[in-house]
Amino acid sequence: MRTEPYRAAELVELSRLRKRFLDGSNAGGGYWKCDADLALYDETFAERIGWKWDAVLAELVARGWRPRARHIFDFGCGSGVANRRVMEAWDGFDSLTLADVSPLATHYAATRARATQPQVRVGTAGPEPRLPPGTLLLVSHVLNELNPAARARLLALARQADEVLWVEAGTHADSRSLIAVREELRADFGLVAPCPHRAVCGMLAEANAHHWCHFFARVPSDVFQNARWAQIGRELGIDLRTLPYSFLALSRSGEQSSGYSRVIGLPREAKGRMKVLNCAEEGVSELLLQKRDLPAVFKSFKKDLFAPRYRWALDGERIADVAEEPPLQND
Repeated sequence: MRTEPYRAAELVELSRLRKRFLDGSNAGGGYWKCDADLALYDETFAERIGWKWDAVLAELVARGWRPRARHIFDFGCGSGVANRRVMEAWDGFDSLTLADVSPLATHYAATRARATQPQVRVGTAGPEPRLPPGTLLLVSHVLNELNPAARARLLALARQADEVLWVEAGTHADSRSLIAVREELRADFGLVAPCPHRAVCGMLAEANAHHWCHFFARVPSDVFQNARWAQIGRELGIDLRTLPYSFLALSRSGEQSSGYSRVIGLPREAKGRMKVLNCAEEGVSELLLQKRDLPAVFKSFKKDLFAPRYRWALDGERIADVAEEPPLQND
């Protein structure tokens, strides 16, 4: 990343891009007018999306999961940050196919991918793509842009894949949209993450309408000592400290442990206790974690450190004991 401050024209462009991200006004032509726009996006907004992908991939690696697929199809690739993060996390891919409404974006993403992964064949998708056997589909931050017909085409494409990694913003609306995707695809795939079960999503219960399934990515510490990131936060009104996201990891091979629970979002802390929003096959509900019962767990939660899944021993709504899920074995 460059060290000199962003120019006024660059900040105007970033503001324009952000407005279109937030309102979904893609208009079928992509966000970018030139390669300079894509480079500016790639080092700023795309990098923040990359931190979300880092969080998802770190969880999957920690759980012992890796894709079996040899081919990647990156839908709505933008500058290509998702496929670059995936190919940095795992090796063994033979090909990468890029799809985006913007030819500028696919060209930029292809150039970056060829430079960083020269052993991988890189191409662009046709108007009606067919996925070859053994394909990992990547989808990132697209749901707020899709009309019903485009959404249906994307779900049809997902059903051709062997594995799907799908990351969206951590807003209530985008999370709820991704939950709807989960419900439409759960009969076709095993739910690797974040879901600890394949039953109907507990968020859909009327009592949980105000909740949503989201998590928080860690922002690299050096960001807070970087003058250019500080400028972006100040000039664009972005809180650099928090980075919520929602995601799905799906696989036809169906890796999934049963009987475990998942912590949603962040616990709400009071003196010596926390309310933990818990997702389990029985539904989504709040549990009570007391410091005196499990001081080590309480301390880790206070630092926002969570295992992907837990098996609770409960006394009513109180967490009396806990065990972490062992790693999956899918190699």
